[in-house]
Amino acid sequence: MPDPPVADAVVARLLAWRVARVYGVPGAATAPLVEAVRAAGGDPEFVPVRHAESAALMAAGHARFAGGVGVCLSGGGPDALGLLGGLDAARRAGLPVLAVLGEQQPDGHRDDGPRFAGTCRHVRYAADPARVPELVDEVLGSALRGGGPVCLVLPGEASVRRPSTDAGRVVDPWQALDDLAARLPPGSAVTVDGGATVAGYARHLRVPSGVEVLRTDGAPGTALPYALAAKLAAPDRPVLAVVADEGMRASGLAELVTVARHRTAWPDPRLVLLVLNTRSGHPRYAQSPHPPADDVPYAGWARLLGLHGLRLDRPELVGAAGDEALGADRPCLLELVVGPAGVGSAGALRPVGVDGGRSPD
Repeated sequence: MPDPPVADAVVARLLAWRVARVYGVPGAATAPLVEAVRAAGGDPEFVPVRHAESAALMAAGHARFAGGVGVCLSGGGPDALGLLGGLDAARRAGLPVLAVLGEQQPDGHRDDGPRFAGTCRHVRYAADPARVPELVDEVLGSALRGGGPVCLVLPGEASVRRPSTDAGRVVDPWQALDDLAARLPPGSAVTVDGGATVAGYARHLRVPSGVEVLRTDGAPGTALPYALAAKLAAPDRPVLAVVADEGMRASGLAELVTVARHRTAWPDPRLVLLVLNTRSGHPRYAQSPHPPADDVPYAGWARLLGLHGLRLDRPELVGAAGDEALGADRPCLLELVVGPAGVGSAGALRPVGVDGGRSPD
C-alpha cells in the first residue's frame, strides 16, 4: 500500500494535468490513493468499479470520448492482471491511458512492472516520494505524445503490522478469526481468500486439530468457490470461508446465489462465510466527510437470498455471533465491520452487534 504522502503527490499532479476522473477498484492496496482523490474534493473524481478490466476499459473510453489521458487504478499482484485486457485495447487503438498500481508487497519481493512492459509503452516506479511529481509528469506526457498506455507502479510497504488493541472497542482481527475457528468441530474445512487483506489477517490463523485449512494463493474471490466445492463434495462437512470485501466484489456476491440454490440438499447446513468488511477506508481519513467506498450490506444481501445473515461491530458479541452462525439451520454470512485497515496500516478489526433479521438499510 503506498504511503499517504506518495498518494497525495500523485493526486496533485493529476489535478495539475486536469485529469477529470480516476477509474479504479477500491481495496486495501489502493485505499490511500482513493482517499487522497476524495480528499481533493472530487477533482479529479474517483469512479469505483467492480473489476480491474472495467477500470482500464473506462479509462480508454474516457481518452477516446473526453480527450486527455484516461487513468485507471488497481492493486498489484493478481488484482492487476485484470487491467491488461483493457490496456491492450488502449494499445491497439493508440489511446493515452495511465495505469496506476498500488502494490501490496507483503514480502517485499513482488514486482508487477514486467507483466505490463509488453502492453505499456513505459513502466515507471515511484519508490522515492521526492521523485513522484516528476514521474507522474513523465508518464502523462509520454501517454499524450505517443498514444497508448503507460504504467506507474507505487511500491508498497514491506511488512504487515499487527494492529494495536489498546484503543477503545477495537478487537484484534486474529482474535476474532481464531474465536470462530476454535468453534469448528473436527473434520471441518476452512478456505482463506486470496488478496492481501485476508492474508494479513489470517496468516497465523489457529484451528483445532482435525480441521483442514486451505489458503488460496491467487486473486481475491477464490475462497467461496473452494468452500462451495468442499461442501458439494461432502455435504455433511462444516465449512468456513474467510474473505474480505475485495473478494466479495470479485465473485462472492454472485456465488451467494449458488449457495442459496444448493443449501436445501445439505444434511449439515453449516457453511459460514466470514466477511471482513473493510469499507475500503484508510485511518488517515477516518474523519473525512466523504462516505467510505462500497460499504455493502453483505449480511442483508444474504438474508434476501434466504440465508442467515449477521452484521457485527461490537467486540463483546463476536463469540455469541460465532455460536449463532454455526448453530443456524441454513448457511450463514457473518459480516464483521472492520476499521479502515489494510496492509501496513494501524487500524484493526472492530466486530459488532448482531443485526438480527432486519432488512438492509
